Amino acid sequence: MGIQVNDTSLQNGVINNLYTKVQGYTSQFLNTDTRDFGKYLKENFDSIDSNKDSALSKNEISTAVKQDIRNQELQKLINNNNLEKMFANIDTNDDGNISYSETNPNGNLSGILKSAYNQYKADSNNLGNAALSLTQNLCKNYYASSTMTKLATSAITALV
Repeated sequence: MGIQVNDTSLQNGVINNLYTKVQGYTSQFLNTDTRDFGKYLKENFDSIDSNKDSALSKNEISTAVKQDIRNQELQKLINNNNLEKMFANIDTNDDGNISYSETNPNGNLSGILKSAYNQYKADSNNLGNAALSLTQNLCKNYYASSTMTKLATSAITALV
C-alpha cells in the first residue's frame, strides 16, 4: 500500500502540515535584532524605496533609518555597523538588495518546504540531504543566528 506522491492535494496537505509545525517553532530561533529590522523594512518598504525599483539597497536603508528619529534602537544598531550583518541575514537570495518578500519570512516558507519535498521525492533514499537543506533554508529564512544554524544542522545530522 503506497502513497501516490504526484497527488496535488496530498502534497498540499503535507506542506500545510509542515508549515503549521514550523510556525510553532520558528519564533524561538529568530535573531531579535534582525527580526525587528525586517519588520521595520516591511512596514516602511515603500517610503524607504526612494528610487521605486521595488528593492531596498543598503544606502536607501541607511538613509531612511538615520532620518527616522522615532526609532532610536534601530539607529543605534545601524550606527554600530550592524547594517551589513542584518542586511545579509534578510537578503536571502544574496542579490545585494532586499525585496519585499524577503522582509516577510513566512512569504518564502511555502517555496522552501516544496523544495525540500521535491528533493526528497527525487531521491527518497537520501532523506538526510533533504532534511539538512530544509534546516539550513529555514534557519536562513527566519534569520536564525549562526550559532542556532550550527546547532540545528548538527541536530539534523545526528538524527539522520
